[in-house]
Amino acid sequence: MDADQKASFSDVEVFNDRKPNNTLFKEDLSGNYNGIYSGKLEVIDNAYFVDGGTEGTFIVADPSRNSAPMLRTEFTAEKMVKSARLYVTARGIYEIQINGENVGNDYYNPGQTQYNKSHFYQTYDVTEMIQSGENAIGAMLSEGWWSGLLSFGSIWNHFGDRQSLLAKLEISYADGTKEVITSNDKDWKFYNQGPIIYSSLDQGEIYDATRESDIAGWSTTGFDDSAWQQATEVPLEGTTYSGEERDFTGEITTFDYDELKLIGQIGNNAGEYKKLVAQSMEEVRPGVYVYDMGQNFVGVPKITLANGTAGDTMILRFAEILYPDLEESGDNVGMIMTENYRAALCLDKYIMKDGPQVFQPKFTSRGYQYIEITGIDEPLPLEAVEGVAISSVLDLTADYNTSNPKVNQLWSNLCWSNVDNFLTLPTDCPQRNERMGWSGDISVFSRTATFVSNSDQFLRRHMFAMRDVQKANGKFTDVAPIGGGFGGVLWGSAGITVPWEVYQQFNDVALLEEHYDAMAAYIDYLATTLNPETGITSDGQLGDWLGPQNNKLGTPYLTTAYHVFDLWIIKNVAQILGKTDDAQRFEKMYEERKAFFNKSFINEDGKTLGLIGGARGFGSPEGPAEPEYRLADTQTSYAVGLALGAFDNEVVAQMAANLAEAIERQNIDDGGVLRPEYSLMTGFIGTAWISKALSDNGYNEQAYKLLQNDQYPSWLYSIDQGATSIWERLNGYTVENGFGGNNGMNSFNHYSFGAVGQWMIAYSLGIQRDEPGFQKFILQPTPDPSGEMTWAEGYYDSMYGKIYSKWEVEGDKLTYTTTVPANTSATLYLPAASENDVIDSDGCELLKFENGKAVYTVKSGTYKFISQL
Repeated sequence: MDADQKASFSDVEVFNDRKPNNTLFKEDLSGNYNGIYSGKLEVIDNAYFVDGGTEGTFIVADPSRNSAPMLRTEFTAEKMVKSARLYVTARGIYEIQINGENVGNDYYNPGQTQYNKSHFYQTYDVTEMIQSGENAIGAMLSEGWWSGLLSFGSIWNHFGDRQSLLAKLEISYADGTKEVITSNDKDWKFYNQGPIIYSSLDQGEIYDATRESDIAGWSTTGFDDSAWQQATEVPLEGTTYSGEERDFTGEITTFDYDELKLIGQIGNNAGEYKKLVAQSMEEVRPGVYVYDMGQNFVGVPKITLANGTAGDTMILRFAEILYPDLEESGDNVGMIMTENYRAALCLDKYIMKDGPQVFQPKFTSRGYQYIEITGIDEPLPLEAVEGVAISSVLDLTADYNTSNPKVNQLWSNLCWSNVDNFLTLPTDCPQRNERMGWSGDISVFSRTATFVSNSDQFLRRHMFAMRDVQKANGKFTDVAPIGGGFGGVLWGSAGITVPWEVYQQFNDVALLEEHYDAMAAYIDYLATTLNPETGITSDGQLGDWLGPQNNKLGTPYLTTAYHVFDLWIIKNVAQILGKTDDAQRFEKMYEERKAFFNKSFINEDGKTLGLIGGARGFGSPEGPAEPEYRLADTQTSYAVGLALGAFDNEVVAQMAANLAEAIERQNIDDGGVLRPEYSLMTGFIGTAWISKALSDNGYNEQAYKLLQNDQYPSWLYSIDQGATSIWERLNGYTVENGFGGNNGMNSFNHYSFGAVGQWMIAYSLGIQRDEPGFQKFILQPTPDPSGEMTWAEGYYDSMYGKIYSKWEVEGDKLTYTTTVPANTSATLYLPAASENDVIDSDGCELLKFENGKAVYTVKSGTYKFISQL
């Protein structure tokens, strides 16, 4: 209040912005006031009275109260226990204990789903945890995705505004009887003054260790819970959102719980993937210690304090990258760069107790490589600063190692980004206030993911989310769960491409059956979006996102190519499932759409055309107000058309030659800068397919040169800048331009540009699909014709076992070693100058020699082949 001013404030209330708009803060100002402003102002006539006096005044007070909810109950097992199972879930996320021990090793259960449609529960065998006689169960809850900050906006309480537990313990006794203990408002008690003051996935955790003594033994029998309250039932009505929702495009849908289903856990729960230890430390300011974990990862810190003092406060902040030594960094050089976290605070506050202690946040998550620690007198030793990487990927199922260390780092980076962004759902990024299931990202990365991370059930789970937010007209939303977005066909097509990739990799026919109706509905929806005059879909906004030549190609070329691909997939799926009529209908649609693509987007000179202009909103490629066809002739245009089978057979050879030429030459990017030969001029869409398109058409040398180029733009440029994960932008950081002004929209952990991983396994190593599921597969090793890479080895751990592949070239001699798992067979295509130049076939019989390769059928076992090239 300014000097000489006075004012009264009545009916002050703070409430949730989202329905049901429950009150967060409101004080009773009648009678004798003893509220949070006591001693700071007067209450007159049921209103706060503020007097600026002669110098002005600024009055603040902290309305914080409560802490993370805790629940407990006790029960008696009076007979000999034969078995016991716990079924449990929560609105929010939970950790549950029996007799003082955690049940399972999971994090963030039940994970993120579209909770008003599909709410998962977990099942645990707890037989060994149940004691004869008295027992206790305790649970901690936090907001998670249910009521925490969600998405890139400011949405809190998307589903509901408070957390609750649903649990059932079923005990089977040796005498054949059963007993069931359930969560209820009669036998359970509730506490909200525990040590976890606040814990949020995006915002961080506040933990008061001095409160630990108040809850010591809280999940064991005999604990004094007299200070705890009786638990209450939390109904849907009055605590959850319901009503109409308007998405990014303005479309309105109804949000309710009428179709809610409780579903048993599908795929892995989130768990500990790996522990890391800090690699170095810098005191960047007095008392400001920045630790480098050596790896950008997703999880939480684990900080060991040898001798804390009760009441002292340690603050932890996090970052993926530091401000570089550039003029634009100003005084921030060497400090952590948090601008790209945006509204995700990612700050932990730890209030110490006396003595030795360990702080590991429980209900928060963040992507980071650097951790800033303040509030301590001396820096902690490196071994006291650990990181716990948390993921739904618990083990990798592929490996790739070569003579090129930079390529090996690229492989490591894409694996880490896969691990980091597969956290209960496939996210776009793990650090900023987004962390959403953007469909375009998983569509381009799903083939790589099926090799790297055994993602069958994980991706099946994600298809639940895509169906749960599918529009009534059949449209797959660009984000799932939650819905909305602004991607268009290139994003929504994930509802077609992802289940197809899963089927091809794991022979998961059941997923196709489960998802078919949704796929067919989407295909029918796409048909309704076609302009009868232009033949172009109206559902096209984003194009080759973040591609250096995105504006030169435009979106319609890519949406049409993907429509062709979607139709090719659905007609094959219909045939697999025996839906003959559908297959015939989709075949006709496919032929028509493919003919339209070839007629519209190839000129008389055999070059690709882009339909440029008529931008439809955020992220659309730039161009004139009215759309017009222009020469494209870009890497993405050829790569996508070839890899997705959109080109007619008679032009494939020319399109492949055009692609090779587009890679070998210099190219001008959308900023007018001339980029060197073998630059990667593709964005999210084109990058996924460019290497495959080259190798499928015999241009392996160009594929290897593209892979191993380290000038910007390229895969390896970020490696030279110290990247330990895949960046969202090829120019996330450059020596010339720093962050390029993209500080707030710059994820350093985005897997999309890592889609080259499938080429590394399937083409460089040559471990390729034949029949779905890899019981019968292809081995087609591809040595580097340029000679820069002299060997490569790795494996894919299929459903039938590990498929190993290694090639090594010395001069003109190729040595190839492979292992074919039990109960499988492979067709090997071994490079050789002629069939007489196979020096050693390890007892395998030659089937034929064609296209410079000796062909063998290889049964289970380990083999070594030698040939002259």
